Formats: sequence, C-alpha cells, structure tokens
Amino acid sequence: MHFEEQILEKNSNIIRSYTNSSITVLEKEYSYNVIVPPVNPVIKCNIKTDNISKENIIKYLSNEADFVIIALNNTGCFDKTPIILELNKMNVGVEIMSISAACSSHNILLAEQRDFLSFFIFK
Repeated sequence: MHFEEQILEKNSNIIRSYTNSSITVLEKEYSYNVIVPPVNPVIKCNIKTDNISKENIIKYLSNEADFVIIALNNTGCFDKTPIILELNKMNVGVEIMSISAACSSHNILLAEQRDFLSFFIFK
C-alpha cells in the first residue's frame, strides 16, 4: 500500500515535542496549562488538577468542537464521570489521557481535520 505524506496547513497547531511538564506547539514551548485548538492561538488555561470540572471544560468549548482531549500526568486525580456525561449530552466526545497519548491523539485528529480541543494540564 502506498501512503502519501499529508501536508497540514501552515497555521495548524501540530505538537512537535513534549515532556511531563511542557509541550512544544509549532516552534513555541509551553510549560504552563494550555488549551490547544487545531488552528488559532494556543490559550493559557486556568484549570488545575484540583479544579477540573465540567463547567471549566465547557466554558472553553466552541460550537464546532466535537471532541475534547484532557491530558495530564495523573489521570486518576479527579472524578471523570460528570465531565463525560455532560459532554456526551452535548454530542461531544471526551478522552482523558496521559500527556504522551494526548500529543499523539492531538496530531492524528489534526491530520483528520477534526474540530476538537486539547487541554494540557501540567500543574
């Protein structure tokens, strides 16, 4: 099978690298909590591991987003059920995953030209 290299738009927010405390989007490193949309500027995020809630996630959603990634080092540090239930009612999928898995998933969704948001919560 022959694969062709997919060319992303120049303004696409591809994640180039990551550590447990930072991500690099395009050429800029972020070592604080951020929301990374497929395009448009990266948004500084005030959500912390001790205040992750459905209200805090929903306030950042756009009408177009149909999927949310929540990335953090300790995925067991909060009750995921209210967030999953509320977003599912809104027909928005959600996955809570490690930083490394989230970076890969973000780039795959970006290549698929999906409308989504990735929340990276480091602290």
